[in-house]
Amino acid sequence: MTDAWRETSAARVPAARLAALAAVRDRADVRVHADGPDVWVWWTPGRLDVVRYLLPVPGVEFFARRDGLWFRFGCRVPTADTPPDGDGQPVAGVLSPARIVPIPPEEIPGPPVMLRVVRGGTPRPATALACALDNLRRWADSATTAELASVRAARSEGRAVLIGDRLPAVPGAVRFWGTDLLVPVGHRPDPDLPPAILRDAVGAGSDELVLLDEDGADVIPRAAFAPLTRAGLRLALRDPDRRPTP
Repeated sequence: MTDAWRETSAARVPAARLAALAAVRDRADVRVHADGPDVWVWWTPGRLDVVRYLLPVPGVEFFARRDGLWFRFGCRVPTADTPPDGDGQPVAGVLSPARIVPIPPEEIPGPPVMLRVVRGGTPRPATALACALDNLRRWADSATTAELASVRAARSEGRAVLIGDRLPAVPGAVRFWGTDLLVPVGHRPDPDLPPAILRDAVGAGSDELVLLDEDGADVIPRAAFAPLTRAGLRLALRDPDRRPTP
């Protein structure tokens, strides 16, 4: 570029075309002053990169300052059409990237996954057991009062589920580990996801336990568990629909 362009240090640009200066919005010496539908831009003389960015802009007018007077580019007569007084503001103050609006990805349902138990996993202590109601009654007939009081029981038809810290040795019982999600000892869930996710998958609420075994998942209300008594077991065996009572 000629020396005339090197003397250029200001331009009037249509406000709608200010984006042409996006590449120099990090330059502190490129200043902007809004003036209605137009924007005045001025910079340190010799900044030819600014000139190059503005040259393709339709309607742009360039100005140079000599001896304290402003001249339109290519003119020898001073002009009264001059940049406004003041420091203006940096380009970044009036030009910034458009606000980013995130677009969520399209929801593509994956193939259904079967929830099951498989052998393996970290050894864990038993916190529950499931057994046949008849087998539990035979154990209860010889159990002490302290042994009965150490567990709470719930049942569904002919099966009983016990929870507690001191689980009895009931023939044919399956022991489970876990708290809100009960899994047979020596097994792990598949898929092996956090219990909260698996509970959500089966629709369990905060007041329900999930018992997961080879037959599937059972959701058991916590309120279904009651102290285990011999009288309650006898009633349960006579009336399968009756809840165990103290």
